[in-house]
Amino acid sequence: MNADMMDIRNVSGPPAKKSRIPLLFFAFFAVVLMVNGTMIWIALSSWTGLETKNHYLKGVDYNQTLQDVRTQESLGWTVQSSIAPVVSPDGPPGRFDLELVLTDPADTAISGARVEVRLERPTHHGIDVRATLTESAPGRYAGQVDVPAAGQWNLRRLVWSGAGTHQTVERVFLPPEVFE
Repeated sequence: MNADMMDIRNVSGPPAKKSRIPLLFFAFFAVVLMVNGTMIWIALSSWTGLETKNHYLKGVDYNQTLQDVRTQESLGWTVQSSIAPVVSPDGPPGRFDLELVLTDPADTAISGARVEVRLERPTHHGIDVRATLTESAPGRYAGQVDVPAAGQWNLRRLVWSGAGTHQTVERVFLPPEVFE
């Protein structure tokens, strides 16, 4: 071996630096996976299970629904509702009196109608209640309903009279004091 040639085996120098790039790469994807896992957990734990039934058929019938709304508006009926707790020491908690007053555009009472109300919980499935109201006076329909829980409810009012139908939805709040 020639003296001018260096023996590579005996050369000592500074140690080679390790790259941080793989560590940063894995840390980035670990953070992404943790965030995605958290979002999946939140989505699954907060889903109420509510979904639109027959969503395809409702979409197909959308134009008919718009026509029904125009027909309902042309009737000009007015539906006023009231809901009040039944105050009774021996009655069950959550009982309410419902009353609907129906009038036409000339402010004449609509008699002989079939009236149904539904209290639908917007956030929970399976605790909805319905009641058929009876005519207590011309254009006045009354009944009672037992509601299982306090809070926000959708009061769906359905009226059939002759060839006309009327459907409206109103949000009502039922106070917790009534359920104690």
